[in-house]
Amino acid sequence: MTRWFTVKNKHHDLLDSASPSIRAWLLAQGSLTQQIRAHANGQFRVLPLQESLQHPKRDEIKPLNIKPSQRVWVREVLLYGNDLEPWVHARSVMPLRTLRGSGRRLKLLKNRSLGSVLFERAGVQIVPKYQQRKSRQLSKLNEGWTRRTTYVWHHKYLLVQETFLPAFMEALSQ
Repeated sequence: MTRWFTVKNKHHDLLDSASPSIRAWLLAQGSLTQQIRAHANGQFRVLPLQESLQHPKRDEIKPLNIKPSQRVWVREVLLYGNDLEPWVHARSVMPLRTLRGSGRRLKLLKNRSLGSVLFERAGVQIVPKYQQRKSRQLSKLNEGWTRRTTYVWHHKYLLVQETFLPAFMEALSQ
């Protein structure tokens, strides 16, 4: 199981081991889609890998405030900038209640990014720090630096995990 570290401020041992360029991306707020577009001179595309109803991973239960037996909608995609190699692997986990009402469209994204819906209006927020849940977490996986954020969108929770892949790290250094 992945070990996650909560980011309460800009100084954390794990975060301090990151280069300044990736640290800025790990701590950035707002739409990763818009940030990648800006860095890639307007180029951006999404390649859906899979979308399905699943049981959550053990470490996804608490941030979403759900029971282990509850099923969730999981969407995994690759995000590309101006490169042939993917820059980010993203995993979005949504309780079924999140997909009701205005959330229905989150199951119909196809090759659109989740951020294109979440950040289209000022309605999304990171879970407030005064709540007991961890809102922004970091880990360094074999694949690369990873951040995981619990969002509130229309009073419903969703968890987004973004792993910055080697091609992204290379693009940062250019």
